[in-house]
Amino acid sequence: MYKKLIILLVLFTLLTAGCTEKDSTTTSTSDGEMDISFNVPEGSENEWCPVGMTVDIANPQTGETISMEIVGIETVDGVEMCKSFIDPNTDGVNAKMTYMFSEDGETVEWMYYDANGNIISQMSVKDGTMTMTDMMGNVNSYDLT
Repeated sequence: MYKKLIILLVLFTLLTAGCTEKDSTTTSTSDGEMDISFNVPEGSENEWCPVGMTVDIANPQTGETISMEIVGIETVDGVEMCKSFIDPNTDGVNAKMTYMFSEDGETVEWMYYDANGNIISQMSVKDGTMTMTDMMGNVNSYDLT
């Protein structure tokens, strides 16, 4: 599932950067092919954070999908970030994720929530440092410079 999320984020970044104009594609991974489709609302094609844009990744073999939708811009620690919600649509998993990123891509925030809305884990990148907090509250930081 995490491979799908990584692919989703890469494609999403390309889309919001205006690097592609297709509305669907198929990509191959080591686990097989995945169908990826997205919808950019009319008039927001050139925006760095096109509110209402959706991205869906489907595994044609299993029918498992991941969906993401951009919901707006939020300021976090003084940085404007594009916010999206991700729904893994996985049977038996009632969790959601948020993914936020700055226009320059230098600041990123990723949060994974349980069914009650509690943060299970979190990852952020800011000022060249990646900070990860796991479900036990353990915090690890890594210098990316």
